[in-house]
Amino acid sequence: MIASLDGIVSGIESDGILLEVNGIGYRVYMGRVQTEVGDRLRCWISEIIREDKHDLYGFAHRTDQALFEQLMSVSGVGPKLALKILSVGTTEDVVRHIQMDDVAFLTSISGVGKKTAQKIILDLKGVLVLENTNNASNTTYSEVSDALESLGYSKADIADIAKDILGETTESRVKSALKLLSRHV
Repeated sequence: MIASLDGIVSGIESDGILLEVNGIGYRVYMGRVQTEVGDRLRCWISEIIREDKHDLYGFAHRTDQALFEQLMSVSGVGPKLALKILSVGTTEDVVRHIQMDDVAFLTSISGVGKKTAQKIILDLKGVLVLENTNNASNTTYSEVSDALESLGYSKADIADIAKDILGETTESRVKSALKLLSRHV
């Protein structure tokens, strides 16, 4: 699996770039392309392999990649639509609109209907935590959320206590969350 690429931009297309790495050209789909031909670029890669396709999606920052993958976890949101959603603003803007139940913002994006917008908000509100852009923190939060859901807690309850969870390790954060949830429910 390709995790990142570092090379020279050899072409720019409407939906991505051609990136040459050690003599091999990779077509990388990207939302916001802020580069020119000849620039050196390092991007984080999400590799989507299907029966008939093998596509690479590139991101300048790991937080963009994390949001892309979270958006794709929503039923009805594929990689092209997730990339389109990411390209309408910064990652923080998109997260803020989702957290604020902003259906109008999401439906203003071509390809996102009202039902899809509502699904995105329902599935991701409270799960998206990007104040700390450290990927390990996002992974830890995701692990804590998954553990709590497997114990029967709802995403809404988890979102309500998310900002108050303390601890350095996943285990300590789960314990902290359980204490908070016992008072919350």
